[in-house]
Amino acid sequence: MKRRNMKGFTLVELLIVLLILGILIGLAVPRYLEAVESSKTKTYCGNVRTIMSALETYRMNSNELKYPADATAVQGLLTNPQYFSRPPVNPWTGTTMTVGSGTAIPTTKGSINYYTADQTQYTITASPDCGLQ
Repeated sequence: MKRRNMKGFTLVELLIVLLILGILIGLAVPRYLEAVESSKTKTYCGNVRTIMSALETYRMNSNELKYPADATAVQGLLTNPQYFSRPPVNPWTGTTMTVGSGTAIPTTKGSINYYTADQTQYTITASPDCGLQ
């Protein structure tokens, strides 16, 4: 009788292992992508709330107890070291967050609009919606 010296794996065994790995990857990747998107949204909403806190601090620091007049003033606030040690970063672009002006609801992820009619109150709209009141 001939004895076979069996070393290595058969083709069927390798195919089964690849099939199992493919199934695991197929299940894990969508969950991972959902987690990344969720973390970006949470980071963004946290940054928006931080900007709102800076607006309140600005109002308390101003002698007239007024909010910034327009989005350009808010943008200057984001780079002011008195309010931020580092400007907040947009998680979708990786750049400093920018604030637009107007009452329209932004559609691009990571967009903020600032509007004030008389500087005694302001409205911030953001995309995604962060449940701002």
